[in-house]
Amino acid sequence: MQERQIYGKDAEKRAELWFLQNTQSRLLFRNFRCKWGEIDLIFEESHRQNLVIELVFVEVRACSFRNWLEGSETVGWKKQQCLKKTAQFFLSSYQGKSTLVRFDLLSWDGTDWKHLPNLWIDSE
Repeated sequence: MQERQIYGKDAEKRAELWFLQNTQSRLLFRNFRCKWGEIDLIFEESHRQNLVIELVFVEVRACSFRNWLEGSETVGWKKQQCLKKTAQFFLSSYQGKSTLVRFDLLSWDGTDWKHLPNLWIDSE
């Protein structure tokens, strides 16, 4: 495995722990894959004393100190479309209690996590 892949997998593990520690969530899947792409992390997040369950698709980005771009700037339109299709595929067999769905970005800048909830809103 290349150094960049190892760094990415480590970032995904740390992002998972960060999300679990900072939200009322339960991890459903890591690296959910289908023919359209991959979603790094999928959670069910509880709100209002577990009365509302939200399905959260999380894209993880890990940038180094030297990177000029923010994590959100590294997820272009094409990647967003792949995430959307992958999420639709996941939802086609989802049996959980969630009635809401959102896409979040967890971005590591080399020192801190930046959480951008509900980053991509469907324009169709």
